[in-house]
Amino acid sequence: MTYWGSAPIILVSADTEEGLAAAARSVEAVGGRIAASVDIDTVTKRLASQVAIDLVWVDIAIDHGTVLDRLLERLAAGAGRGDFAALIVIPPELVDVVASQIGGSAVTILVGRNDQALDSALADRLARAAPQLRDGGDEAIRRRDFPVESFDQAHRAVPLLREGRDDREGRGYEPPPRPAVVDSSAIREMIRARRQRDELFGAGLFADPAWDMLLDLMAARLERRPVAVSSLCIAAAVPATTALRWIKQLTEAGLLRRVADPDDGRRVFIELTDHAAAAMDAYFAAVPAGARS
Repeated sequence: MTYWGSAPIILVSADTEEGLAAAARSVEAVGGRIAASVDIDTVTKRLASQVAIDLVWVDIAIDHGTVLDRLLERLAAGAGRGDFAALIVIPPELVDVVASQIGGSAVTILVGRNDQALDSALADRLARAAPQLRDGGDEAIRRRDFPVESFDQAHRAVPLLREGRDDREGRGYEPPPRPAVVDSSAIREMIRARRQRDELFGAGLFADPAWDMLLDLMAARLERRPVAVSSLCIAAAVPATTALRWIKQLTEAGLLRRVADPDDGRRVFIELTDHAAAAMDAYFAAVPAGARS
């Protein structure tokens, strides 16, 4: 008998009891079913044999080195092909390691455990994953196309400067010298003024992570200073999970690019594309200093 499974099937892996408990609670909250709970060392092997899985939930508290690297590679590949949806929960100190491998993939990254955020992210991932056709006890599987996550708000908020996009990811790139329209100290002063506004009126009221990140990266470009993902998340002045989403969307929009750290294979830097830098120059040239925000 062929039927559409009603309860999403989820494979859970965590390296702490707290992580397992958080996953179980969220899965129950969205009406899912846990196929199995396995440890970090065996989840990659389990994925090779697991049948009819809708989502893989991974919660890690510490860096597992090469084991983690292999798992991240497997999650990115599987989610990208549409084999399953994937969600990974990490502490702030693992942002650079995880983002270096799956920052641009279809895997959802959550920084820190928050019940409401976990439930929302899980429900969103499952809603985006196509249902699986299971025949005779989950043996024959057929999937529709897996939609890559998008953030429509970000698409509306930033210009899509795609023409002539530079995709030299992973290679060191030295921007060509250009006459400076503004110096980095002026941009840093703008950033300080924005943070002062937050202190006076409360964090979140004027949240504009895309602009905050563009400002920080423009200043870094002028200073010829690399910016790691974790540093850019701080500059965004929003929760790290939100910042990672914006980094991904701005990268897809052709405004940011990922550049491998030549000294650390488990870290990437984020920088402005030439088109984004030209747009920033145009802004500073067109808007008087006193009117900038």
